[in-house]
Amino acid sequence: MNSISPFFCSRRLMAATNFFWLIAASQILNAAEPLLWKFVAGEKINYQMSQEMEMTMDLGPGGETVSSVKQVIDMVWEINAIQENGNAVLTQSIRRVRMEVGAPGQAEVKFDSASDEPPQGYAAMLTPMFEALIGAPFQVTITPRGQIVEVEIPESLLEAMSQVPGGAIMGSLATEEGFRNTVRQISIVLPKSEELTEGHQWTTTLEMENPATGKITSTTTYQYKGSREHDGQLLEVFVPTIVTQFGKEQGNTIKLIKEESTGEILFNRTTGRLRSSTIHQLMDTAITVGERVVKQHLDQTIAFQQMPEDEAGQ
Repeated sequence: MNSISPFFCSRRLMAATNFFWLIAASQILNAAEPLLWKFVAGEKINYQMSQEMEMTMDLGPGGETVSSVKQVIDMVWEINAIQENGNAVLTQSIRRVRMEVGAPGQAEVKFDSASDEPPQGYAAMLTPMFEALIGAPFQVTITPRGQIVEVEIPESLLEAMSQVPGGAIMGSLATEEGFRNTVRQISIVLPKSEELTEGHQWTTTLEMENPATGKITSTTTYQYKGSREHDGQLLEVFVPTIVTQFGKEQGNTIKLIKEESTGEILFNRTTGRLRSSTIHQLMDTAITVGERVVKQHLDQTIAFQQMPEDEAGQ
């Protein structure tokens, strides 16, 4: 009968013991590493936000009209200070703005703040607003969970936005509170729970006022889908779902017929950074103005991603 070497047994026991402690250490490290944004005073983070939207309106006997908007905004977050409560005070600056707008019966609007050619037509009318946006950095205070608690908007930017021709359609965006709500959409608010399990959900709600539609309430539900390796990094994966509610204003009513949303958010727990966020939204509505009903279909994709310094603003 073959005997088993005591040395072999001890090696197997040592390997098993080491494996056990590696697992335990890994669990301890994971438990000690909460899911939070991490900011360091003096650092800069580059992000790019893009939007593609197509809106189709069924005017009945008047036929259908299709409008489209494409825009790309390059921005940089500069961390100024970390407060005693852990909140970060940072400056958001716009490096570059690109926009293309197509509307029925109108020439296509194109604008690129980095272009040497002067904008034409309606794009030239928008130039003061874009110049104010690029030339007026604004200060933001953000919690470690990613909740933006304070936004300081320069008066020069608000004044420029309010003076844009046709600016009334911008609604509350041309006000300090409206702009603040827009900025809040840039950050992803993380869950309160430090230990996530797959399927965990949490929600955030944003309200905005619009003179044409009344109050718009947007509730986003995030669901945790676990971790996934991407480009050599282990990232936390979340899936967002959006539910929209419309109020009433001046006898106008918007009825939500159908709404669908898909998307994915990737967050790096180790670096405490949002890697990327993509949301695709489809929405069918019926707008009643007096006795007239107009059906509208919205198809839009909004993406937000971190950019390396050598590609920022390119």
